[in-house]
Amino acid sequence: MKSGFSYSLIAIALLQADLLYAQQQAEDIEQIIVTASRTAKANTDLALSVGSVSTEIIKNDNAQHVSESLETISGVLLNQLSGGQGHNAAIRMPINYGGYTLYLQDNVPLQSAAFYNHNALWWASSNSSISRLEVLKGAGTSLYGSGAVAATVNVISAPTGEGKNELASTLGEHGYQRINGSITHALSNSNGIRISGAYLNNDGWREHSSVEKAEFNVLHELEIDDKQSLKTSLITSTLDQQMLNALTEEQFNLDPSQSGLPDEVLAIDPSRATDYVRLSSEYQYEDHDFYASVIPYLRYRSNDYIATWQPNMPKVESSVRTIGLLALTNFRHNPDFETTIGIDLERSEGDAYSYQPTTRTTTGWGAATYPQGHVFYNDSTRFVGISPYIQHLGKLTEQLNYSIGLRYDNNQYDFDNTLSAYDDDGFGNRSITSRSDTFEHLSPKASLNYQLSAQSSLYARYANSIRIPTASEIYHLKTKETSSQLDSISEETSDTYELGYKANFDKLSIEVAYYIMDVKDAIVTAYDDFGSSFRVNASEVRHQGFEIGGTYTFSPAWSMALAYSQSNHEFQHYVQDAGRIDFKTKESKEIDLSGNSLVMAPEYVANLRLNYTSQLVSGLNITAEIKSIGDYWMDSENTRKYEGYTIANLKANYQVTESLKLHARLANVTDKKYALQAELRYGKERIQPGAPQMAYVGLNYLF
Repeated sequence: MKSGFSYSLIAIALLQADLLYAQQQAEDIEQIIVTASRTAKANTDLALSVGSVSTEIIKNDNAQHVSESLETISGVLLNQLSGGQGHNAAIRMPINYGGYTLYLQDNVPLQSAAFYNHNALWWASSNSSISRLEVLKGAGTSLYGSGAVAATVNVISAPTGEGKNELASTLGEHGYQRINGSITHALSNSNGIRISGAYLNNDGWREHSSVEKAEFNVLHELEIDDKQSLKTSLITSTLDQQMLNALTEEQFNLDPSQSGLPDEVLAIDPSRATDYVRLSSEYQYEDHDFYASVIPYLRYRSNDYIATWQPNMPKVESSVRTIGLLALTNFRHNPDFETTIGIDLERSEGDAYSYQPTTRTTTGWGAATYPQGHVFYNDSTRFVGISPYIQHLGKLTEQLNYSIGLRYDNNQYDFDNTLSAYDDDGFGNRSITSRSDTFEHLSPKASLNYQLSAQSSLYARYANSIRIPTASEIYHLKTKETSSQLDSISEETSDTYELGYKANFDKLSIEVAYYIMDVKDAIVTAYDDFGSSFRVNASEVRHQGFEIGGTYTFSPAWSMALAYSQSNHEFQHYVQDAGRIDFKTKESKEIDLSGNSLVMAPEYVANLRLNYTSQLVSGLNITAEIKSIGDYWMDSENTRKYEGYTIANLKANYQVTESLKLHARLANVTDKKYALQAELRYGKERIQPGAPQMAYVGLNYLF
């Protein structure tokens, strides 16, 4: 920990030196953000930490996964799991699979919080129509409810006004192929349409890790008159991906490219298939001091897979159908005061079915034989969310602004179980009768923003937020001995306290933030004697850290971008397996983990890029990138550490003509063998291997 902290002090010293120089610059270069308020605002006017990725960076990255671009924002880490399109996240949190991050595309949620999936970026049209990325770190503004605890990630689509058609292709090792394109057509001066699509096929560098994904999107924009506009969006995708498993240390050392699956499981070719459709239409009205936005939307997604991380590897089939409405109005009382009033409405219906696809006998602790056809659950849940909110902004002085907000969330679940009720199916699973549950919460927000100059500001803020439990966490329970949480599992609540500094000068853009986030009633993962997981409110956690992100232009040829965060994630109070008795020894299994660090919580996350734009060869741009992750504990007992990793990537883009661009990318330049993530479960390693050296080439053609 000490070494990482000293790096932070060095970074601050360098920052101070850069600021002295940058404050001499006259030109005001502002970053515009839309996620915080659903309207465009200068970054320095917002009292919160928000990072963005520009169109230029996204196009130059030509990323195999959108996470590669997102990690240029300080404090953002997304692990691309198993080399496919799946991912988890670590934004002001340890590496985790929980619902702490809200994922949007064009300000509309990609999924329902009641049926959260950590792989939400599956469903974003990131291969075909992406224009910018924004990440609002920490608890969201009053506009965002459950899930906006650690971050809000917004994928922003390219508008119809770009006016150019595009065709692009990328080829890479291990059978990687991607083709994407778009056609934009102006139907009139006020009416345009953009049709985009992409197809991805990848054999994968690990055994049994092939991926096939297709996207198709339509965007129609209409200016009704000088005050009214209508934007209608259709997003569709289909994904088919082979499943694999984490590796033991022995397997990783022997051959990190193996699937980690036993032969009898490989024989059934476990895979995941997910289909996604979202239709939304945003009506906007703007007239001087009044603004209104109304977004009705329909959404459908399916997700069928073999749960290869469970010892018995069951089959899961699920689908969710949603109708929703996002509506807000903004009144500007005078140049110094404005108020936003809004409401979010959602009605979702989710079906879930899980069964044993083939007879399987597990080994080790809790060994059992699971017969083919055994049903673990078969149910449906209707979710209704009603969330009104208000947000007020004003000026205390010419330089000092304030913001206060309040959001009320009412979340109702109606659970319908087709199975009869029982306490134990022989494998530690419990089936409950149909029931209804309601969760309510009032979330206050407050902030101050002090304008140091036209280019820089200081801010302080407080935000309360919640994460509601998913339907699966509430209703897919274990036996009475391990599931006393029935009727007691509740939403997590968090309090975020944050201080920050932002500046956008001619040569330097910088953002620094220090945060403390206290989470109460944290929903944690526990494991039964069969090795299966269940969820329970059992802890209080403190997340705190320091973030610095910035770009510096040395000359027309050279620039540098840094994204660095250092954090500590600790149990304030947590007794693991509280009240649990070992069914064999009859002894208590309680372990007091208070004061311990959380699992997979890197000491630091760093991304450094050096960009070179050739002054001799017109159109040539080269980027060298270093990505580094600090050490972390592999288990909650803090018995073993993973040392982290550092890898380098190289990217080149060459604009041959105004229409044609060639690009090449070399990932993991030194071909380093490393673990993308590593944890211990029941004393056994679970290692997700990092990808070896891989090369990609491609072209983009505009017409």
